[in-house]
Amino acid sequence: MNIFLHTIIFIMGTFFGSFFTLAVYRIPLKKDITHEHSFCPNCNHKLGVFDLVPVFSYLFLKGKCRYCGEKVRIRYLLLEVLSGFVFLLAFLSYDMANFETLKIVEYCFFVLFYVNLVLVAGIDKEYQKINFSVLGFAAICQMLYILYLYIIKSSIVYRYSIYFAIFVGLFALLAIFPKTRKVYGYQVLVLCAYIVAVLGIKAMVPIWIGSLIIICILPKEKKTIGFAIALSTIGYKIVDNFLENYDFI
Repeated sequence: MNIFLHTIIFIMGTFFGSFFTLAVYRIPLKKDITHEHSFCPNCNHKLGVFDLVPVFSYLFLKGKCRYCGEKVRIRYLLLEVLSGFVFLLAFLSYDMANFETLKIVEYCFFVLFYVNLVLVAGIDKEYQKINFSVLGFAAICQMLYILYLYIIKSSIVYRYSIYFAIFVGLFALLAIFPKTRKVYGYQVLVLCAYIVAVLGIKAMVPIWIGSLIIICILPKEKKTIGFAIALSTIGYKIVDNFLENYDFI
């Protein structure tokens, strides 16, 4: 049963990985990411169902477009596989052996958090900018999470509310003054404010340390701060979940 469930979670993650490649390409171009059919960027041919099965389609078609033969970058396959593993690791980190409803909800919020961070990382890596609309979606997700904590878990949300208000205030300046969207340092500041709103200020020290390590590892032409912070945050959150939900002593 566990193997079957874990396989389903992994497969679900690969589908999200496939979606990320589409979203990272379309969001900066302000193209629809939900209704417009997927197509090959080389020949513009609409892709069929069997062209869109994560991992399997890439392997079956030997990494090429079925219609024009153009080589598909291997990063698409890697992102699908890595996303599958992240979904599985995150699922395991919540220790949901008994399928507690609240833990399932927490996992769903992690997925939203993960989606936001991957979109930030992918777009930042390609365009060296942190996308405004992704941050807007992140604000909505965090507001829902605070409501969940207050209404469902009856938690004290004072700290979350303060951090969220700071994040929204910084984000509002992006909306009011469009020129701030061109200031990369300010974009990074808003991203950090979002992470603090979700994880708290104490999380930033290990996240920044992880970001510095990632930046040192990346090739010179691919060193982007937002990308490194987003990846470090994903890793931190999963590790923190394991430490919180399991007794390793």
